[in-house]
This record gives sequence, C-alpha cells and structure tokens, in this order.
Amino acid sequence: MSRASAFLLAAGFGSRLRPLTLARPKPLLPMCGAPMLDHVLAHVRQHGHTDVLVNAHHLWKQVAAWAETRGVALQVELPEILGTGGGLKAAEDRLADVFVVVNGDILSDVDLTALADAVTEGGAAMALRADPVLGERAPVDADTDNVVVRMREFAGTPGVGISGTHFTGIHAAHRSVLADVPDGFACIVRSAYTVRLPARRIRAIRHTGRWVDIGTPADYLDANLAVLDGDLATALPIWERGEGAQGRHWIGADARVEGEVRHSIVGEGARVPRAARLSDCVVWDGVTVPAGDHHRVVFFDDGALEVGDSG
Repeated sequence: MSRASAFLLAAGFGSRLRPLTLARPKPLLPMCGAPMLDHVLAHVRQHGHTDVLVNAHHLWKQVAAWAETRGVALQVELPEILGTGGGLKAAEDRLADVFVVVNGDILSDVDLTALADAVTEGGAAMALRADPVLGERAPVDADTDNVVVRMREFAGTPGVGISGTHFTGIHAAHRSVLADVPDGFACIVRSAYTVRLPARRIRAIRHTGRWVDIGTPADYLDANLAVLDGDLATALPIWERGEGAQGRHWIGADARVEGEVRHSIVGEGARVPRAARLSDCVVWDGVTVPAGDHHRVVFFDDGALEVGDSG
C-alpha cells in the first residue's frame, strides 16, 4: 500500500460512553445501521483519500477486523495508548508528505481537500468551528489571514477575549512536523503545533457546516436520530442499507418488528415484539427489545441504557 494520506483516530477508550464502549470500540458503535467509522471513511474517500490508515488500542481486534474488510491499513498501539501525537509519530514512515487526521467519533462535512491544500511545507492546518457556547472545548483563535495565532489551553496563554471558535479535532499536516513529536504518548497540538505558532506555520479553515462530536450516550442517541431525520447527512447512503422513511424509522435487514416503532432505529436481525413500543430509540443488531413502552433508550449487546434529554 502507498503512504497513507488520511489517518483515522480509533484508539481511544470511549470512557464517557460507557457502558456502550465496554465491549465495543467507540468508533464502531452503530450509526443508522453502520459503524461510525464507515461514515468517517466515506467522508475521507469522498475527498479522494484512497490510502487510509487507522490506529487501534482499546478492543483493537475489532478495529482490525473492520479495517481488513474495508481495505484500510492498521496500526495497533500496544501495550500503551499513544495519544494523538504519539500515534502519528509511530506511523511517520507510513504517512504521505501531507496527510489529514480525522477522529473516528466525529461526524462532519469538513472540507478535507481545502484543509490539506492549506498546508505548507513544515506546517499544518486546523479546521475551526464557531460555537458561542464553547463549554469544555478549548478556544483556538485565527487572524484575518486565517493563521492560527492562539491556542489557549495548549499554549498556556491567558483565557481572555474568547473568540468563539474551537478546534474541531480535524486537521492536516506536513509529515516533517512529526520531528517535533516525542516517541511514546504525546499530543500533536501540545508538541508539534504550539512550537509553530510564533512562526505562523499553522493555517486555519473555518468550518460552518455539520459537525457532531459523539462524546456521551445522549450525543450518540441524538446523532443517530439526526442522521435518521436527514439533519446530519453523512457521505454514507444509509437508505441503501435499510428500509423505512426519513424522520420516521430505519429498519435493518432481517429485523423482526411486530410492535410499534416511532422515530427509532432498529438494527439488522433485531426483534421488537408485539408488546413493545419504541420512540426515539436505537436498537443494535441482533438485540431483542423487552415488552413495554421505551423512550430514549439504547438497546445494546449487553443491556439497555436509558438516555436523558441532551443539554
């Protein structure tokens, strides 16, 4: 395989999504009938990246099986997880001169082509997104020339005058920046990117489209429903994989639905008995729903998780 021009981050533990991630890696959680990584891979390939590398640590064998069936190269990080910088450093000899980095748990339509085109030799580019309520996200500021000038949390500069833009977690870089990343666990921003700030070597593109970070069970459920509604269109054609109607329900192949299903997703081979009624629910492949009324519940391999309203 040629050097990879896209690197997918899929090594994390998904701690905030437990118990959903205890037996399945976060990027492989189903999203309207397909693993999240399928949606991310479709986005990457939409921008011409045919040589793709994915890293894995937590439950890595499942990611390995996914990669093998998708024609994606694999980097297993053992015994310790390496972080965003360490993972890239370990892949240095397998990456193209310019490569994009995409989180396996973020659904977006970031212009990856524009992002890669913004990279200069020895530099990088970050996709920034405006958000009036940054919450836990670290603000990143760019000037009118679209050059990143401050990364407050990472660079340790004072948290004043917040611009309202944050780093989306999607970026691109010239392979030479990895010379500033130490071996072992490392953050790409804290190691390679902050040292380039004074030289104005980090470009920015401002993303105004779709972007969803699947961080919590509520985020996960809401993202599934947004895909169902068409509010979060991804590059993956979900209606070729299941039956139903946009905004109403998505039913996977060989699912047996006898009960009532409203605004919900039912995976392949799942069963909804006559005495069950679903609204705003997600049912994983092969799972049988118990009798009763269920609202905002994720039925997964090992049980059921009631999810509160987001926000």
